[in-house]
Amino acid sequence: MTKLLDTRALHAIVEDVGLDQLMDEMTERLRRVLAEFDSEAISTIPRGGFSYEKPDFGLLEWMPSMERGRRVAIKTVGYHPSNPSTHGLPSVMSTTTLHDATNGRLLALTDSTFLTALRTGAASALATKLLAPRDASVILMIGCGAQAVSQLHAIARVRPIEAVMVFDIDERVANSLAHRLPASLRERISLLALTEDQLPEAIGNVDIICTATSIEPGAERVMPDAPHRDDLHVNAVGADFPGKLELPDAMVHRGTLVPDDIEQCLVEGEAQRLDRCDLGPSLVELSQDPERAAQLAAGLTIFDSTGWAVEDRIAAELALDHATRIGVGIDVELQDFGADPFDPYGLRSTPDRKLGS
Repeated sequence: MTKLLDTRALHAIVEDVGLDQLMDEMTERLRRVLAEFDSEAISTIPRGGFSYEKPDFGLLEWMPSMERGRRVAIKTVGYHPSNPSTHGLPSVMSTTTLHDATNGRLLALTDSTFLTALRTGAASALATKLLAPRDASVILMIGCGAQAVSQLHAIARVRPIEAVMVFDIDERVANSLAHRLPASLRERISLLALTEDQLPEAIGNVDIICTATSIEPGAERVMPDAPHRDDLHVNAVGADFPGKLELPDAMVHRGTLVPDDIEQCLVEGEAQRLDRCDLGPSLVELSQDPERAAQLAAGLTIFDSTGWAVEDRIAAELALDHATRIGVGIDVELQDFGADPFDPYGLRSTPDRKLGS
């Protein structure tokens, strides 16, 4: 049987578990995997796919991850920044398949648009927990679309956030962010929308900066280089394609850049303007060495979050575990093997006749 997790199943999981608990579980599962990470047991291959410019800029990619002898996850993700204004759709939409790594059987197929937001937020939460000041209470959020919701939600689960300054080139998106946040977060923080002219001053008055924009390749950086506190932590989420860069060059060069996936970040993250020798430790390395993370936290740190396929496997398994526990999702015979493994036409759905007879 294959378990299909559609949006109704995911909604049922959220209703049963709660958004706060689900985010906490995702962050903790990611922390455990990275703390015990073994490259001999867990592997990914570079994500690839198709990019195009007509009729609008977009791409479709696949992101594989394997835990040897156990499971393979393959996420197919589309990124189309004009979707919200042109088609009324999210800019990021995805699905994930989970396979048994011992025999290749398809275990689950799940919608992953929600899960992608969840795991991206959890990765920033983990980086923030390792690198941001313990008393961090003020965030600057640049880019107020879908990712901003999970970024703020996740970070507020690991730091005592009280105030959020927000900026988006679309004022309507910035002004609507408060209404899209989970109620548990909306009730405890204050939001202040900024103009572009106010960004330099705001940078100097916050503990954490998050950038999650739909900037196009080659476009001007989304934030200026301005004075900031010595121990500022930045979660850079929007750079995930060659030529897409959110942060000013000077900031990236003087900070410690922490990649989620080193090879991937060098190609399409904020790290693409750096040499390998200029990178800081990866999120895996810091998860296994909290003392080193604490030392780095005294200075400017930048989490280069390009989106790691390992996170997608963890998120899909989290959803599957809860779906199995509460009995939601649709069980289907999506792969019909027949009675004879050597007969590809012997479908069990047609027991009295074979195809072509």
